[in-house]
Amino acid sequence: MDEFGPVERKGLVDFFFAMYYDADARDACNALERLGMLRKGVDRISVEKVGQDFIDRFQATLKSGDQWEADLPTEEQKKLNRQRRKELGEEFLSMNAESPFIFPPTWTFVLKAFFTLDGIGKILDPKYDLTRLTSPYLKELLDLKDGNAFQTTLMRVLKRTGWRPVDINMAITQPRRVGKIEGIVTRLEKGEFKPRVRAMEVERMIERNKLVQSNIFSGVLSCLFLNSAVTLKTLGQGIFGAKPITKAFFAAAIYFGLRVPYGVFVKLRRLDDYNARFGVKS
Repeated sequence: MDEFGPVERKGLVDFFFAMYYDADARDACNALERLGMLRKGVDRISVEKVGQDFIDRFQATLKSGDQWEADLPTEEQKKLNRQRRKELGEEFLSMNAESPFIFPPTWTFVLKAFFTLDGIGKILDPKYDLTRLTSPYLKELLDLKDGNAFQTTLMRVLKRTGWRPVDINMAITQPRRVGKIEGIVTRLEKGEFKPRVRAMEVERMIERNKLVQSNIFSGVLSCLFLNSAVTLKTLGQGIFGAKPITKAFFAAAIYFGLRVPYGVFVKLRRLDDYNARFGVKS
């Protein structure tokens, strides 16, 4: 089993701090990346947008003290899920396509311990909620983030007022940054840079067109083999080996012909249902 060292402990504290106190999805994603649970090079925009939505709803529940989503009636939960998919359908599709999250061996055992504890608690008490019970004690994280509570509080105040050392450095180096941006804009005007834009609608259309083109190709091959088989059957009676070749052509025509309805009624419909499940039209 791997070790749960100071780097993992610091990353876990940063994650909880970003989720409970700062409500900042970017800091939470940075912590997950340092922990090795978020792959590098993925589309962080989708992950951060979905994460910020989860954090906002979690913070709203903590502040209001209302019912948690798991305590709502089943119909109300389904309604909230449909609304969430309608708002974040593009991001969910992007995340499902990239699979940005991974679980190193260390965290597999840690999460297993949490799930086991939560499962035992729910068996003993159906109203048991580990997250709700631990929320009052998370204030102790203040002592773990930067060494002590005073330093952590001071850093939070400096972050909100913009007087951190990194903020002062950005203010001093601002002219240099503006010059760099001007150079990039100039190169864009000259055509030396070509910005790349990811359009999820285009990606979905390309994926659907691939299935449609595959069905068309199967239909064309089926017709080709069928015409060849009929021609060989009628005009090639005296040709050596015409009978087995004709049978092979008929078999190929049937095979590719069956692929057309399978692609239309199974693959294509499965893709449309998958997109509709996230509130996105194909």
